[in-house]
Amino acid sequence: MAPLPSDEEGDGLLAHSVAYGWYTSRAPSAAPPYELGPEYKTGSDEVVAALEGCAWMFPPGSRSSPAVASGAPPSSAAGTAGGAHGGRSGEAPARPAWAPPVAPERMFDLTGNYPYQHLQSEVSQSVVNILLAPGQVARPGDSLAQALTRALERCASQAYQVLISVDASRRPTVPESERQNLVGEAGTVMANLAQNGHINAEQDLFFALEAFGVSKMSRPDEQKWLCDCLSLMIKRAFGMAPEALERWRQTMRNRILNEVDLYSNIDVRAWTQILELVGAQRDDILQGEAFKTQVRLQLCMRTARDRYEGLRQAAIVVAELRRQSCFTREEFLELFNDRRAFDRQQRTQLLLAALRGGPRGFVQAVLGTIDSADVDISERDDDEMRMVEELLKSLKEDIRCCPHAFFKMKTEWIAARNTGVVVGEELSPEQICDHIEDEPNHEDCLRIAVNRYLKANRKFEAARMLVRPKTVRTRVYESNRNDKQLAYLISLFNDVEPDRNHFGPIEEGTLVLPSEASKVLLYIQDAGAALERLESETVGSQQPKSIGIWWFWRCFNPKIDFWPRASFLALCYDGPSGSTFAIVDFDALEEDNEGDEERSKDVVRRILESPSLLKVVHDMDGYSFEVLQRAVMPKHKLYDEGPDNPWPRMEPVVDVSVVAAYIRRTRPCAEKNKDKLSGLVFEYLRLELCLAEAMSNFERRPLRLTQLHYALSLAWCPLLILRALCSFEIVDNEEILLLSHRVGHPGSAGWTRPLRNLCFAPDASAAAAAEGDALGGIYAGAYAEDLWTGTSEEAEVWRRGLPRPDRSIRLAQVMQMTVAIHLPPDTQRCAQLGIAELFSRETAARDLAALYRAHHGHRNGQQAPDAY
Repeated sequence: MAPLPSDEEGDGLLAHSVAYGWYTSRAPSAAPPYELGPEYKTGSDEVVAALEGCAWMFPPGSRSSPAVASGAPPSSAAGTAGGAHGGRSGEAPARPAWAPPVAPERMFDLTGNYPYQHLQSEVSQSVVNILLAPGQVARPGDSLAQALTRALERCASQAYQVLISVDASRRPTVPESERQNLVGEAGTVMANLAQNGHINAEQDLFFALEAFGVSKMSRPDEQKWLCDCLSLMIKRAFGMAPEALERWRQTMRNRILNEVDLYSNIDVRAWTQILELVGAQRDDILQGEAFKTQVRLQLCMRTARDRYEGLRQAAIVVAELRRQSCFTREEFLELFNDRRAFDRQQRTQLLLAALRGGPRGFVQAVLGTIDSADVDISERDDDEMRMVEELLKSLKEDIRCCPHAFFKMKTEWIAARNTGVVVGEELSPEQICDHIEDEPNHEDCLRIAVNRYLKANRKFEAARMLVRPKTVRTRVYESNRNDKQLAYLISLFNDVEPDRNHFGPIEEGTLVLPSEASKVLLYIQDAGAALERLESETVGSQQPKSIGIWWFWRCFNPKIDFWPRASFLALCYDGPSGSTFAIVDFDALEEDNEGDEERSKDVVRRILESPSLLKVVHDMDGYSFEVLQRAVMPKHKLYDEGPDNPWPRMEPVVDVSVVAAYIRRTRPCAEKNKDKLSGLVFEYLRLELCLAEAMSNFERRPLRLTQLHYALSLAWCPLLILRALCSFEIVDNEEILLLSHRVGHPGSAGWTRPLRNLCFAPDASAAAAAEGDALGGIYAGAYAEDLWTGTSEEAEVWRRGLPRPDRSIRLAQVMQMTVAIHLPPDTQRCAQLGIAELFSRETAARDLAALYRAHHGHRNGQQAPDAY
């Protein structure tokens, strides 16, 4: 017989061995783990042996028997359906109609002819000889395919035992060089057998999946080693025939999809390696019911001592394969949330391991079930509540799926032990009531706030809460009506007139938008005429535009509330008859049917993604942009994670805080007060920005006119400031283009930190000096006067005193820190047209004149005129 080709003449497949570390030099102490302890050798064999006398379990003529289960030779030639796992069943596996025919004459024994490359000891060669003589491990009636499967299983098992075996001095029993090359030599044998025609890999590896049952009841590290070893040997058999490998993979995928009996012969933990071996996705071909059954039988039905470890492995397998939805919520909690068997920490670890990476809807359903069934909201330190909170934080799930946890978060926001808006006096009593009055647990939240005020002897604040119309009808009011001091204060506050609800600021002398709400305000709450007008004037217009944009949401605790969503969006742009202000009410749109909601939000999405519409924002970071993304997604698609459901992106966008930092030769947001929008408005527009509605409840409907005015001011002011900076030549067109960017694209995650770390000074000392100068004083100028277009000496001095950027620095080089969010060339060309619109001094002068006319008219007691 011609000698077998050497490994060097192969296809370089030993790279697989290097990848697994089998050809990597290592010290003997880094050998595979030692022999499996006796505590891991209990399981199904003992259960079957205990039921040996049960006629109902082993009726006459059955395919299984106690003798077979214990590994004794079979009493008949009948095979077990779909299996070749002789070490477990003891019978020859059954052969389906399309399986390779039985051909005993194809058996071979090449043990005396193989030229070993790296193995010299008899122990090491005996392992590889199993593959060279598969007939030695075959059962009566086995085909070559069945015998080869048994040989693969036996070879992997004995290779592991040889590698972990040590002598009396705890040294490996085989030389270190052979330890490093044993599995690689076995892979070379498989490749040579296929190349010389001794085996037809496509046919003779038909039962190869059954070999992955060899790792049943083994420890996790041993299981992974055995399965990786099997995968390597199988891949090496197809090294020179990629087409045959693909056909074999398709056959294996069909078996996984159609053969239920296959699952009982395979270690359920091996499916990760198997699906990778056959080129299948982890969650598209596994039969859910069969997989679930084997998870229960193999991993979850162990002795009390080993049950936690089995459940832990089951949780890891379920999470790796993303098969959480194979279980119902009740089944899932029965396995991984057994309150009688495990304490809170153990159950938390099991649930966390099992839920990680699972379908978001299923994860939220499980967490919601625990929250509603097990949590005792009356207990301050309830263990189940703590477990739910830990899971929400670790999984970063939406706390709104757990009503009790959400309620606790809200009450702690009101008044925790030492924190809260009541304790810290961060909100007025009226603002607190604004956040709780429309909530289903309004009375409980009210009681917590009033009791905390009374405990601190702050009866004035308590009276201001109890005087509100929605409070008078509650039991909280009734329980405090006999307090004479409180009753007197309530009577006083009853005579106070509430603030007038008008389209303007609450604080006197502050910025007023230059128009009446009824004339220019578009309120989009359905797929009607207002939406059509917004679409036609933005994405439907052929003219590039600059759009001021901001959005509003509510979050009680960002450390546990990871899924806040914008309640509404404020937009402003230059319309046919002057500045147009628009509100897109996401909450109202979600009350429509799915079709209208999707149509309305698609318009918003197209505005955000249109390259010809320059979006102008202030101090946008990754967190706030994600809040907007969740709101723009249709509600029924919010938790879909497939590639067919991409999240919205925004391009091109320019942040006024970055432009201001460039002008001041410092870092974005390095100046804590001056980079805030209120500081920029005061410096560049010489007006105060009313912040009375800043902490109001933007999820309450209907929105107050004062809330709408505040929201639109936050969208319009950055646009007006940028327009003034551009049209009066503080910055030029090329600089604005370099400062523009895009967000939400693949690869742009984590863009906030590089953007905030930009330094627009020649060196760090110059940046620090610029920050000190900016914080030291305000640019002098008359209040509420148009100093941009004014001709007075004071206006000219003010304009000359405005800071300018340091053009000695190379802006393009500085912006390389944010290369992940740079605009691509085609978007840059479109963005240039929108940027050019910012440099119209006529438009800037018109808007500035309208702003100051509105301010002076409001101060004189007149309604804001239509400035356009």
